[in-house]
Amino acid sequence: MKYTNLLGEEKIMIKHTVDRNSISDMVERGIKLHGHSGPYLNLGIKMGLLALNLLEVKGYFDLSTEVEMEYRTPKSCLIDGLQISTGCTMGKGNIRVIDNPETIKVLFKSDKKTLQVTLKPEINKLINFEKVSCEDLAEQILTMPDKQLFDYKFN
Repeated sequence: MKYTNLLGEEKIMIKHTVDRNSISDMVERGIKLHGHSGPYLNLGIKMGLLALNLLEVKGYFDLSTEVEMEYRTPKSCLIDGLQISTGCTMGKGNIRVIDNPETIKVLFKSDKKTLQVTLKPEINKLINFEKVSCEDLAEQILTMPDKQLFDYKFN
């Protein structure tokens, strides 16, 4: 696909796909975007990767997300993780946020399928910044399998 930039030069638009080979590289990019490590950032990264794999999509342009959650920190940090792992962004408009303090649920939509991923309630209870540091919780989330973190179903 070609476009003309502000200088009148014709350029080729390069469409990226999400590199899923190294979650540690993705977490590093997440920290650079977000400013620090944290459990909700890592939950967003893992949730997004799960959706890419189950929906068999590349990310960036073939996916949209609808995030239903309490739209305030620290829980809203999950959105940054979703942006890093899926390539969906607020700027492109393929992430929509619905403020709901009762749940953390994301609806991922591709052309062919829809996947709903919900954070298990016990994981929300596990995240207690008074008992465990933010960084330690972030590392703990990375070591946990998806089935322990999330419930998911195709709609």
